[in-house]
Amino acid sequence: MAGNGGQKQKQKLILELEHSTSDAQLQTADTPSLDRQNPVRNHSRLTRPSFLYHVTVWRLGLMFARTLPRAFCAGFALMAMRIYGFARPKRREIVVQNLLPALNHDRAAAERMSRSLFRQFALKLTDLLGFEAGLPVENLFTELTGWEHFLAAQHEKRGVLLLTPHLGNWEFGAPLLTQRGYQLQVITLAEPGSGLTEMRQASRAKWGIETLVIGEDPFAFVEVIRRLEGGSTVALLMDRPPEASAVTVELFGRPFSASISAAELARASGCVLLPVYLPRNHHGYAAHILPAVPYDRAALRQREARLQLTREIMRAFEPAIRQHLDQWYHFVPIWPKS
Repeated sequence: MAGNGGQKQKQKLILELEHSTSDAQLQTADTPSLDRQNPVRNHSRLTRPSFLYHVTVWRLGLMFARTLPRAFCAGFALMAMRIYGFARPKRREIVVQNLLPALNHDRAAAERMSRSLFRQFALKLTDLLGFEAGLPVENLFTELTGWEHFLAAQHEKRGVLLLTPHLGNWEFGAPLLTQRGYQLQVITLAEPGSGLTEMRQASRAKWGIETLVIGEDPFAFVEVIRRLEGGSTVALLMDRPPEASAVTVELFGRPFSASISAAELARASGCVLLPVYLPRNHHGYAAHILPAVPYDRAALRQREARLQLTREIMRAFEPAIRQHLDQWYHFVPIWPKS
């Protein structure tokens, strides 16, 4: 921390940043506010991950990915997701509700988009399991834009915080960077259940990717700050944050909960904030790196400035989310109570 009193400021940030990151995994979320006009939001099971997101199921998926052809795995995943969608109408309704604001509340369009989203998720899951099983993924990338923004951020030597929503296959940013000689550290909350966190952590480690698990230890974020101050590249998800780090911004004309963690880490470390997203296209995956989000570090001492920075970050993602709406994967309610 630069300047006098930096150590005291860092200690103060321990409390402010505790649990202040969204997870980098599938379906980890705190229970949102109850919405009396939408009963599906009030079902406690539907605000938590699906029972299928379990270490045993994940281990089985890794085994399939290692031993069976990708085409077979993709076909099986497509069939399984179709069955799941029909067998879990309340979960399917959550997806429809999540999509409605981006589609001007066109119910028919949201239902069509939800069907496409389930198909896209099946293919994303197939590729993700292949990646975590250790299969090569470099042939899956067919497009890279904005690489100059990443190189410029690295040149500043003040740490880079890669920001992304739950859009496309966000985990693939890590192998993309490691193939080009850059190490990535991924911030994640603990996974649901026993053993899944360690399994996924080990899978990333095979690619040289370090997982920074933010759990009950309030000092964990001090380590994240230290890494950024040392010039590391760290990844953070912006949407579906834990309640402790959630602030209200506007997305598609509606109040939306986003993570203030990026702004807090920028204040603490002075890192570069670089938005990225990795959607699937017809031939594989595209990686898009947007220009760095500028900010005045001194101004970030004020909470309103940190809120405004969070708004600007989410505003940068809105066109990409709209363009790839069927790859914006949220299977739990994401909109605050009206």
